[in-house]
Amino acid sequence: MTLNAKISTLLASAALVSLAGAAPNPMPIPNPEEPTPKPWGIVAISVLNVREKPGNPAEMGTQLWMGSAFKILKEETNWFYVQSEDGYLGWTESGFVSCADDQIKQWKASPLWIVTALDDQILEQPDPEAQPVSDVVLCDLVKRIGETNDWLRVELPDGRSGYLAKKSAAEFAQWRGERRPTPENIERTAKSFLGRPYFWGCNTPRGMDCSGLTKLVFYLNGVDLNRNASQQAIEGEDVLLDKDLSQLRKGDLLFFGHRASKGHDEKVNHVAIYLGDKLFIQSAGMVRISSFDPASPICDHRRLHNLLRARRVLKE
Repeated sequence: MTLNAKISTLLASAALVSLAGAAPNPMPIPNPEEPTPKPWGIVAISVLNVREKPGNPAEMGTQLWMGSAFKILKEETNWFYVQSEDGYLGWTESGFVSCADDQIKQWKASPLWIVTALDDQILEQPDPEAQPVSDVVLCDLVKRIGETNDWLRVELPDGRSGYLAKKSAAEFAQWRGERRPTPENIERTAKSFLGRPYFWGCNTPRGMDCSGLTKLVFYLNGVDLNRNASQQAIEGEDVLLDKDLSQLRKGDLLFFGHRASKGHDEKVNHVAIYLGDKLFIQSAGMVRISSFDPASPICDHRRLHNLLRARRVLKE
């Protein structure tokens, strides 16, 4: 049999198999009844946990506040791989509503209010004794849909509604415009969290890790930092570290870890905020003030020896 004859025979056989339904179509026809995947999510609970791997036993990576949007990249056994607006990647299970692009735009364009109380509740009625609809924490976003005396009527991203005390929130756009990231404001905000417990991967007043503290403090003053210490360590401008720390200013970020050595790169694993006079504030065990002065009773000798670098993110 000639080569052309063989090719003709193979083509004919393939056609018969295809007609018989034995060979799958490599380009399946979309089912118009199947819902189109929605690539965005909006957090619908006070704090959404995002983990390093799918599964509740996995290490906590970060937390997202109510009303914040994130990109849904993929789904795996009821867990969703997501990317926050500051670029953090991780896995979450529930506590959000999935949205299309236009729904995200509508949410962001709605009359949003930010929770300014450390912790509060949205209630079914404008009455302190009413049943709660949801808890809220500092930095959560809700949509204002009405007002009654000293209460805001608000809607959550998942459609639930209730009442939040006016004293516990502020109009978001106005609030953002009033932020003043001065060294004094950074110090004042950071000190307001003194005694709060350290929790790995967390960044709310209920508990925070080292970079959760710095991110929250700077956000409350109008500066958006990345999430992890290693990511924050490349933001802003480098500050020279001399023996007396004379170049440091209040509000500078301090980074700690392991110096580069043969076969090992530098590793940043902790961050704090400099307060001046060799004092700094950090979340380590709890949010506390420490000193670089070896003679001070609050000297953190460990941090004194593994200080790697400093960065200035506050403008002059």
